[in-house]
Amino acid sequence: MRSVIRLILLVFPCWLNGQVFMRPTDHAAALSLGGSTVAYPGAQLGLVNDAIPGFGTRKGVLVSSAIPYGIGGWQTARFQGFLRTGANDGFGVDIAHSGIESYLEQRFRFSYGRRLGAGLLLGGSADVLRVSAQEYGSATGVAFNLSVLANPFSNVWLGAQIQNPVQVEMAGAVVPAILRLGAAWRASATLILLAETEKDLERPAQMKVGVEYRPVASVVLRTGLRTEPARPALGAGLLIAKGFELHMGGEWHPTLGLTPAAMIVWRQE
Repeated sequence: MRSVIRLILLVFPCWLNGQVFMRPTDHAAALSLGGSTVAYPGAQLGLVNDAIPGFGTRKGVLVSSAIPYGIGGWQTARFQGFLRTGANDGFGVDIAHSGIESYLEQRFRFSYGRRLGAGLLLGGSADVLRVSAQEYGSATGVAFNLSVLANPFSNVWLGAQIQNPVQVEMAGAVVPAILRLGAAWRASATLILLAETEKDLERPAQMKVGVEYRPVASVVLRTGLRTEPARPALGAGLLIAKGFELHMGGEWHPTLGLTPAAMIVWRQE
C-alpha cells in the first residue's frame, strides 16, 4: 500500500502540495476522448457539461468504473443520472468515488441545465466534497460550478465550464479552481472532432483533443490525446439492446501505464 501512496504523490505532486481534492477519473467514453468533452453536442456522454440536462434527452443513467494505472488497490466508481423535467430544462446528479485503503475522496454533484434558445444552454451545479484519511480524520466542503454550451454556427459547438471559482478550503488546504474551454465540430452524421484546454491555478494548461466516429449506428469508435505528459487514449461503444450501451476505454501514461475503464449506459430520448 505504501507503493500506491508514493505513486499518487508522484502523479499529483503539485496538487497535494496545497490542495486536497483530485479530479475524479473520467468515465470510459470521456477517457477515450482524452477528456475533451466540455463542448460535446449531446447527452450521449452524460454530464460532461452542467447544461446537458437541458439538451433534450429525456433521461439517462451511466455507471462507470476504472483502475487507475492498473493498480488494483485504487478503487474508482462513478454514477450519473439526469432527467428532463420540462421542455427546456432538467436536473442531474453525479457521484464519484476514488481512493485507496488509507485515503478516500467522494464528490456529490447536483446540477441544473436550461436551454435559453435554439443554440444556447446554461447550467450550474453544487458539489459536496468529502475527503477521509486514516489517522487524520475527514473533512467536508461545498463548491459550485457554472457552464455554458452554445451552437453559434452550423455543426459547431462551443463549451465552457468554471469549477470552484471561489476556491473552497478544506482542512486548511485549497480545492482547485478549474477553467475548461472547448469546441466541437460535427463534421458529418458519423464524425465529431473535439478540442479543449483546461487550466487551474497550480498547474500548466492541459490540451486535449478527441475524435468520435460511428461506422454503423450500433458501434462508436473513439480516440484522443491529452498533454502534460502526452497520454493517448482509445475506446469503443456498442449498442447491446434498446437504450442500453456498453463502453470500454483506456488511457496510456508514458511512465505509469494503462488506465482501463468500462461503463454501462441507459438512455431514453
